[in-house]
Amino acid sequence: MKTKVLISTLLLLCFSCNNTKYKQPNEEELTESKSIFKKESLQGAWQLVSYYNYVNDQIKDSTVSDSKQKQIKLYTDGKFMWSKKRPADSTEWFAFGNYNINDNILTENVEYGSLTMDNIMKLRKTFEYELILSENRFNQIELDENGSRIYSENYIKLE
Repeated sequence: MKTKVLISTLLLLCFSCNNTKYKQPNEEELTESKSIFKKESLQGAWQLVSYYNYVNDQIKDSTVSDSKQKQIKLYTDGKFMWSKKRPADSTEWFAFGNYNINDNILTENVEYGSLTMDNIMKLRKTFEYELILSENRFNQIELDENGSRIYSENYIKLE
């Protein structure tokens, strides 16, 4: 009987002290894994709520969006569409295309749009923005040729 107890105790000690197969993660590893599983995404519906104007990369002033001219952006896995309600003609201001995010740069490639957007597309079809993204907000910031901030559109997530 004593032999069985001794062998059981030794086996228990061997298995409980051997932690080579499982290592308790440190704080940095926990933070990294949380960011992988909680990676922010543009997917969903977003409403424009304000604009910022920049001088020397600092916000100089801000403007709240006009509720009569609501602007909504929709993002799926690789496509986007935005529309802006204009009281005179609600179909006149929209665009559709594909997008990607690389580091903190949002690149939108417009495939087609409203008549006004088609005229803009004669000059430019690709739009790059600095992207600041959190769970329920994002800012797309227009940069000048030197990389300085000019203005931003600021959105909140609808769903």
